[in-house]
Amino acid sequence: MSDVMSTLRPLVARVSQHPVDDIAADTRFIGLGRWGSLAAMRLLAAVEQTYGVQLDLRSYMKLETVGGLADEITQYLSATSGTHAR
Repeated sequence: MSDVMSTLRPLVARVSQHPVDDIAADTRFIGLGRWGSLAAMRLLAAVEQTYGVQLDLRSYMKLETVGGLADEITQYLSATSGTHAR
């Protein structure tokens, strides 16, 4: 499991109020019960605070899985390595 996934899973679990053991790379956000735009925005804020990234909102809202979000975070971090994200 990547470092991003190991810290992202608890964030998703906290926002979605699901057990962390139920969160995997292939977990679909829509499958997290009452997942909606408010939960998505809470997760985005938690991701930005935790990783120091600022993801594109349109791209973020198109993501369907936790693994897809982890990939976006990883790409952002790779692209900004050696520079300050914020």
